[in-house]
Amino acid sequence: MNSRLLGIFRAVMTSQTTVGASRVLGISQPAVSNALGQLESELGFRLFNRLGNRLVPREEAKTLFSASEAMFMYSEALDQTVEDIKENRLGHVRVSATPQLGHSMLPQAIQRFMVGKPEVKVVCDVVDSYKVIESVEALAADFGLAIALEPELKHALQMVKIASIDMVCVVPAGHPLARRKRVAPADLKPYPLIGLSSLARVSSLIAAAFRDAGVPYRVAVEARYSETACMLVGAGVGVAVVDAFSAIAHSSQQHIVALPFRPKTTIDAWAVYSKDRPLSRLAEALLEETQKAVKGFLRQPDRHN
Repeated sequence: MNSRLLGIFRAVMTSQTTVGASRVLGISQPAVSNALGQLESELGFRLFNRLGNRLVPREEAKTLFSASEAMFMYSEALDQTVEDIKENRLGHVRVSATPQLGHSMLPQAIQRFMVGKPEVKVVCDVVDSYKVIESVEALAADFGLAIALEPELKHALQMVKIASIDMVCVVPAGHPLARRKRVAPADLKPYPLIGLSSLARVSSLIAAAFRDAGVPYRVAVEARYSETACMLVGAGVGVAVVDAFSAIAHSSQQHIVALPFRPKTTIDAWAVYSKDRPLSRLAEALLEETQKAVKGFLRQPDRHN
């Protein structure tokens, strides 16, 4: 049975006239009449009695209309599902991110992504960079966000650079160094240094900067994450060198000041996903919002170069 003809028949039954059906369907009245004739020819029986310009439904038409109700409700629901998928209003997406990204610009990206998507679920997991890679490789996350990744990962994963940022020095507000235009390892020697764990990918870069400057890299307190280092600085424990994402995110809450660090140490922020599983439309949309959020976040007045 031709579904288009059946749809026109249902419009006539609902509107009770061919003129009304033509308005609902956006086609001409003669096209509606011709469709009814074709449907009756296909079925092999009449659906309407024609009294002048009026169509009176026969019992066969009423039975067919009733029997087709469930099918059309299902068809409409299916069409709506297709439209929701097309417009990214249905489904779920999983993202795994390091704290530098997951606790800075990612919440804003998710907020913007979720607008108009009440049926979409986002799973956001904030872990260290090694677990980010593991979750992407195991297909437990649609994509991951991390900084300072090894270039060799591109052989196993799809890598999209979303930003290049500098390492900065964070000191408590009111600290003797707070008004400096920039600081170098030698400037930090008199103060307790909060260092990042060797498990942190940026740790070796910071240590190398001190070594190249001929300054011993002596750590008074070790923290696993940059955000923890920022909190320790805010508490007056010491000074630290961290990524700009963490410094911007915590500068107001922790009462810390971020200063350009020399020698200039630049790191890249990456979105990574499996080469074996292309991103879904939803994941692509969230990644796009993430890229926009990164640009907006780094344009904030607290950014230091």
